[in-house]
Amino acid sequence: MHSFIAATILALYGLLAGQLTTAAQVDKISETRSDALADEPVPDVLRAGLRQEVLVAKIKSSSRSLATSPIELKKLKSPNLPEERMMAMAQAPAVVSRSSTPGVSNAPVNAESRRIQNIAPEEMWNRVTQCVLPKYPTLAVDSHITGMVDIGLRVSPEGDVGNNSRVLDGPPLFVRPAMDAIRRWKFRPNLVQGEVTWSRIRVLVRFNTDGTTAVDLAHAILADDFGDPGTPKLTAAAVPRPASSRECEPMNEPAQEPIFVNGAYKVGIGGIGFPRCINCPDPSYSDQARSAKVSGIVVLHLIITAEGHTANIQVQRSLGYGLDEEAVKAVGSWRFSPAIGLDGKPVPVWTDIEAQFRIK
Repeated sequence: MHSFIAATILALYGLLAGQLTTAAQVDKISETRSDALADEPVPDVLRAGLRQEVLVAKIKSSSRSLATSPIELKKLKSPNLPEERMMAMAQAPAVVSRSSTPGVSNAPVNAESRRIQNIAPEEMWNRVTQCVLPKYPTLAVDSHITGMVDIGLRVSPEGDVGNNSRVLDGPPLFVRPAMDAIRRWKFRPNLVQGEVTWSRIRVLVRFNTDGTTAVDLAHAILADDFGDPGTPKLTAAAVPRPASSRECEPMNEPAQEPIFVNGAYKVGIGGIGFPRCINCPDPSYSDQARSAKVSGIVVLHLIITAEGHTANIQVQRSLGYGLDEEAVKAVGSWRFSPAIGLDGKPVPVWTDIEAQFRIK
């Protein structure tokens, strides 16, 4: 009888110890993961000005799924963060501490990616939160000059127009007003399976015979990082602004002053024009990358001089496997029609160039 009672006590003691151990593990994991989101929208909770401890308590006590840590909540409370960006960060995949759960890798919460996705024109119009129409140059109106500027637009994870957007085609007279207007556009961020990425679209800025301007969107030409091969210019349909999309306002703000840094101007800012490639052969594949079947995009940051040559080439986004070197080698030989400054003369500019590698 005594041995039975002793065995029972030992069993109960073991069960209690197991429960305490499990509780401790849960508490430890909860230090790096919040398992619920407050029933109120994230922006409303953040605007309430609550202390972080109170926010965490509200998050843990509600029923909606959230996977973000208290550290990330500090980022969510940033006053300069768009509400859509807050929501995207709040819904990012969970992070569990490597020390608390063996075998689980520790990845950054919703790390902003350099990957880029081509967006359908109809969808991109739905994401527009601010759009501005360019002014028609007085000289062009008086001379009855019309035309269209074709822009390859890259949108950052924050929804801003990237400085690496580039002019694909168009009359030089219209390039500056077109880019001055398009740079003021804003979009909702692009979210792909919890990852906030860059997005890409073509923008067609039209200067019409009646003195008005309009903007259409078309599918991007280049392949993206998510399997879209891109659409050739001649087959891409132009999609005008649908009635359901935000109405564009005329541009009436003064242009930004040019920015000169480290020997060159920032391209497309303050009336500085865009260079145009006139001899740009594709880079070669390295043997190592071809054997490994590596595809992707190398992004280079560089100066295009007033003579149309490349200089100060820096790898901003790397692929490895010898492709970075091939991209630098190829772009180093490219020749451009240089950017034009405010006085109508060629100027050196900083810009980004994508070197694309695809296994055929």
